[in-house]
Amino acid sequence: MTTIWFVACVVVALVAGILYGKKSERTGRTDRSESTESNKVAPRVDLVANVIDEQLLGAFDLLPIGVVISRNANGDLLRNRIATEMTGVRHVDILVDEAVVALVKETIELGGQNKSMQVAGPPDRFFQLNSQRLNNDGVVVTIEDTTDRVRIDTVRTDFVANLSHELKTPIGGIAALGDTMVDETDPVVMKQLAERIVRESFRMAGIVNDLLDLSRIEFGRSTEWERIEMNGVIKEVIALSQDNARRHKVELVTSGDFVAEVFGDRSQLISAFSNLVENAVKYSEEDRLVKIIGGVRADDLTVAIVDQGLGIAPKDHERIFERFYRVDRARSRSTGGTGLGLSIVRHVVDNHGGKIELKSNEGEGATFTVVLPRSKEN
Repeated sequence: MTTIWFVACVVVALVAGILYGKKSERTGRTDRSESTESNKVAPRVDLVANVIDEQLLGAFDLLPIGVVISRNANGDLLRNRIATEMTGVRHVDILVDEAVVALVKETIELGGQNKSMQVAGPPDRFFQLNSQRLNNDGVVVTIEDTTDRVRIDTVRTDFVANLSHELKTPIGGIAALGDTMVDETDPVVMKQLAERIVRESFRMAGIVNDLLDLSRIEFGRSTEWERIEMNGVIKEVIALSQDNARRHKVELVTSGDFVAEVFGDRSQLISAFSNLVENAVKYSEEDRLVKIIGGVRADDLTVAIVDQGLGIAPKDHERIFERFYRVDRARSRSTGGTGLGLSIVRHVVDNHGGKIELKSNEGEGATFTVVLPRSKEN
């Protein structure tokens, strides 16, 4: 990133010099031969200079950040492609454009400025604006869309906080239960306390195991690629989920076509679809259906998991696949789980060159659709 900024600064400085520079006129020549020779050389020099100018302006237009060069507060002299796109006609663009104009005025009066701005969404957008006065009283403003960086920082911070919280709860529970057992003499009560310690230990082990699985999937460790018949995968997923569905009094129903091959890792695919089905069962009321619907097309196949549960509000759709993100933390804790299932699903789908789509509204159930490329014949 530092290298990109350095190159950007050099290009901007050179372009600013081109735009503000003035060619000196050749006057006062007394030597006729020198004047004649200069006249021959000058067009070639100008031609080379023009080519260089065009190349620099082309490089200026390709910079990975938005750049605005302004002669004064009354108007822009030049904007590169990204700056033009960021200051268009959309609501967010107009606000950025207004911020740029204000920053130019402040820079002329006060010198270089730095400004962070947030534009309310959904989704929210974040920008970093930096300005500097040029030697000729002009101003250069850089505009960087930092939305992805802010989102990644937020995810990282939330992950650390959530991981600490998720591990702290069972560890604290085990410590408290063990402390109680020290002074307990009733065998029945001691057995109950021991069973609770075991449950909390399993919960903590589940979190650690899911984190290890997620790490292996993310970095492609222990991946075994082969041609896989999706029909067999779905049958195994249903067999693994059937007991849990019966306990929740939820019926699993399949429809459509699953007879197609994909090239991938069988265990990863079973893990991903099992997580989707288990979630659908977990958040469904009794006597409801969870549908697994297949579809085969020329180049891909689709598997949709449809439930009649609580649904997911649109505001949570973007973050639902993050580690430990929970729509309703209290309900999630009561239903069990580690908060890593959908993150595992997303990474498995990405590893297989597919995509996952979510359609849901609060109170209307949810449909998770996985699209995977079909395996091609050799």
